[in-house]
Amino acid sequence: MGSKPSTRRHETLNTIKRTQPNTQSTRNVKSENTFSPHEVPENSDKSDVKRQDSVSCRDLMISYSHQDKEMMAKLKENLEINGISVWVDVVGLGAGVDFLSKIGQAILDAKLFVSLLSTSTVKSKYCQDEVALAYISKKAMFPVAIQPKEEIYAIMDTGMKLQLASLEWTTLDPDNFDEGFQELLPKLKAELEDQEKEVKLGHKVTERLKERQKKFQRQKSIYIDPHLSEHPTVYWKKIYKDQESVELDQFAEDFQKYYKDDLNKIYPSEDQTWLINNLKEEVSMSVQDSDTAEIITPESLTDFCTVDGEEQALWQRVTSYAQDMYAMKDVFAMDSSVRVDAIENLGKYQSASVIESLRDLLRNQDSNIRAVAAVSLAKTGNQDKSTINALLKCLRDKDRLVREAGCLALGHMKAKMAVPKLLHLWRNDFISHVREAAQAALLQIGGEKVDKAMHITKVLAEEIRLLTEEN
Repeated sequence: MGSKPSTRRHETLNTIKRTQPNTQSTRNVKSENTFSPHEVPENSDKSDVKRQDSVSCRDLMISYSHQDKEMMAKLKENLEINGISVWVDVVGLGAGVDFLSKIGQAILDAKLFVSLLSTSTVKSKYCQDEVALAYISKKAMFPVAIQPKEEIYAIMDTGMKLQLASLEWTTLDPDNFDEGFQELLPKLKAELEDQEKEVKLGHKVTERLKERQKKFQRQKSIYIDPHLSEHPTVYWKKIYKDQESVELDQFAEDFQKYYKDDLNKIYPSEDQTWLINNLKEEVSMSVQDSDTAEIITPESLTDFCTVDGEEQALWQRVTSYAQDMYAMKDVFAMDSSVRVDAIENLGKYQSASVIESLRDLLRNQDSNIRAVAAVSLAKTGNQDKSTINALLKCLRDKDRLVREAGCLALGHMKAKMAVPKLLHLWRNDFISHVREAAQAALLQIGGEKVDKAMHITKVLAEEIRLLTEEN
């Protein structure tokens, strides 16, 4: 990837210093037939590479495999006849436009997202990425099967199953299109009408979508909670009796033993290790001391299971967490077709799942992603304890741009609890850009403690300078 990621990171870090960030300037512009290796996975549906896009925002976006283009065209035509504007990536793209980026932007801009599901769709890396981005950006999602559901499920990967299992599916039989379409159309129109009303009333569309998601999650499915009554306090007493805390490694081991059958039913063995490791990190975010968060308490487990003020059963919370993690893995992987657009835009969203996703990205192996996730978190305006703790860990990152991003994010958020660590970086970091970012953050936070510490440091620095000159 050459020097481009570093340039992108510098430009993205600068957006937090400007009132009007210009993300367009950071996008790579290329011919529609030119792709770097990571943009076209070897196992992807390569015919999808030739798809093109429309640049205008519409009511609805259709995600589809190129092999299903005839069915897509028929669905698009019928939706538009019924007054629903549709975005699909088949027309209007000129040479030199990055259409993969346009797809990502279209998902984020559209009011509704339809995934046209077939055995071709679920094998297409592009379609998997599009579903994942729609999921984590809280779009109103409508899975539409054009083949028998059992055939699609048989080859669908775990992440896509988790993301779509809790949603209501519609079947469009190619031999009996009208029947399925008449079932789908009222759902789409009702959702558009509801969104229009909410916008007029100043309500957040994501709040009602969250309730819609909860409704579907109550449907019986092996991918949803089989332990509805086991809230975190019930689980804790069953496993740990009156213990006040346990080590994170012990918690992970006990969790895997207790839910062994359920884990094996849903997750491949290699994914279980990945999920448990990430789960440990997420639970540890609820522990007050971010430097020594190697234990878990009943309170921190309850904090993890509480979303938007509602306490969920432990398995239900882990399932929703896994949905997010699989979606993020698809969206932010180096071979993702929507990665760049997702990183640049998710900071605009303030839903709990997006904030959790961004916090998780602070642990991504790619330092580019860690840096931009820190800035995006600041843009969301979220300032809860888990977010601050996650950003504080950025200040110890081995990558200097991640440290710089962490400083700028904490300063933007005016996080007073970050002052001691920011002061330490300002005085001690060996990279001048990081020291400057720490200083900028301290000035944004302000307060008596900051003023006193900075004054003392400047006086000492001046004394040292004078002594040096005398010698």
